Amino acid sequence: MEGVAIPLDALPTGIGAEAATDCADSEWSDVIGPFGAKAGNSLSSATEENGELFRAAFFHVAPSMFLGALDQTIIAAALPAIAGSLGGLSYLAWVVTAYLLAATIAAPLYGRMGDAFGRKRMLVWALGLFVAGSAACAAAPTLAVLICARALQGFGGGGLMTLAQAHIGEVVSPKERGRFQGWFGANFALASTLGPVIGGVLSQHVGWRSIFWVNIPLGLGAAAAAARAKAFRGTGICRLDYAGTTAFVASTVAVLLALSIGGHEVSWTSPILLALATLGVAGFDFLRRVEQKATDPLISLQLIGEPVIWRASLTVLLFAAVLFGLIVQLPVFFQMALRTSATASGLLLIPLTLAQVLVSTATGLRISATGHPRTMMAAGLSIVTAAFFVLAAGIKLGPVFIALLTFLIGAGLGSTMPAAQTMVQWAAGVERLGAGTAAVSFSRSIGGAMGAAFASAVLLSALQIADPNARGILSQELASIGSSHFETSHIAPTLLGAYRWVFLALGGLSGCAALVAWSIPNLDLAATPGHRAANGIYGGLRSVRSRSR
Repeated sequence: MEGVAIPLDALPTGIGAEAATDCADSEWSDVIGPFGAKAGNSLSSATEENGELFRAAFFHVAPSMFLGALDQTIIAAALPAIAGSLGGLSYLAWVVTAYLLAATIAAPLYGRMGDAFGRKRMLVWALGLFVAGSAACAAAPTLAVLICARALQGFGGGGLMTLAQAHIGEVVSPKERGRFQGWFGANFALASTLGPVIGGVLSQHVGWRSIFWVNIPLGLGAAAAAARAKAFRGTGICRLDYAGTTAFVASTVAVLLALSIGGHEVSWTSPILLALATLGVAGFDFLRRVEQKATDPLISLQLIGEPVIWRASLTVLLFAAVLFGLIVQLPVFFQMALRTSATASGLLLIPLTLAQVLVSTATGLRISATGHPRTMMAAGLSIVTAAFFVLAAGIKLGPVFIALLTFLIGAGLGSTMPAAQTMVQWAAGVERLGAGTAAVSFSRSIGGAMGAAFASAVLLSALQIADPNARGILSQELASIGSSHFETSHIAPTLLGAYRWVFLALGGLSGCAALVAWSIPNLDLAATPGHRAANGIYGGLRSVRSRSR
């Protein structure tokens, strides 16, 4: 080694004490020692700088993310009051469904427009639509107007999460972003805990319209914070899939409308319902053909065709159907079948939402440690299935028992999203990471919209079969829900029986989700999927890692 000159730029970046001990020559120690110290100082400085960048970006967009998460839970406890005030029990699920459907359509559009025109600008626009929609919701004179206003609100809300997280991605790499997951978890935990309580208290003591009025100052504050974020200029190029979006909306609305009126307003075999179902199926087939030819499709059929991705996406769809079906029905169940107040029903929703957030965070950490996401997701969904069947059997055991079971259900559901997201991103690869992530979000929104409609259809059909007058009596009792005096419902036994069928149906969906999840191979995230291994995309990285060991 003596007499050999080693230039500093020839040394590998990660060289350190281990390499120095392998060299007996003192010249190596003289060169490597200062270099290793300098590299360590640079790494520490870079880590600190990344932390500052993240915090600067996070605090500018955190109010937007909080508002988006809060809106998904604050309305739940107010749904019975909305039904009592505006009527239309059959279409109550559309208050949730309209928002989800609009947000589903808006999310990918905001993603592309954010790339084209700048994410800060589009986030402020999204907050403007959200605030305008909230004001329209608060002033809605009828349920039909409220549903349309919720759709407007959803078009704004669909951009809150998408653009906020994309803005953070502009300044912090995904690898570094993993170090700050606790910040995201705290934001969602706060919104998930406060949402049901605020919704219940405002609904009972101020009125259900106040849950929308409160969004206005919150939205304006979030817009003021977002406007101060560092701006990045977009590319100016925006290509949207108009044909695919139109076909998707028409098909989905047809299916949801069929679920809303089937079994109580019209029979399941009526020509109107069959026509709607046929229109929905034909529309989705047309959507498939359109997306095959689209340059920038709304839904990537090539991506969804891969086994891991379509199975994980289907699991997420079924998971979301269970979650949102339960969120829509639980407040009505608590307030009408168990005769709790709106505030109490909001408090009883906390075990479901909080357990989901806590277990979701823990699942992410566990997956990082083991590299095997499938088992936790499948086991969690299996627990959810069993819990629903126990809930159906013990439906008369009171609010505390039901709250404990919903905590178990929330814990089981909490394992789904982090595991599914990880598997899809692993299978999609770096080159299709955005499309894979969007596919999971898309499945969650569609599943939530259909699950809310499905659970309502089961409830109303069960009431119609048990007692044709039960739906009318329930509507009358909902109209007096603002009273502070709670009497036993005149149709309590019928209502409990109908909800038993709702919980059994949701348990069946959970079982289907568990079966699909167990069918996914037990992936090892440290390995490379076959389609990428063949291309050797990560070959260089693996060789560097093997040398570093």
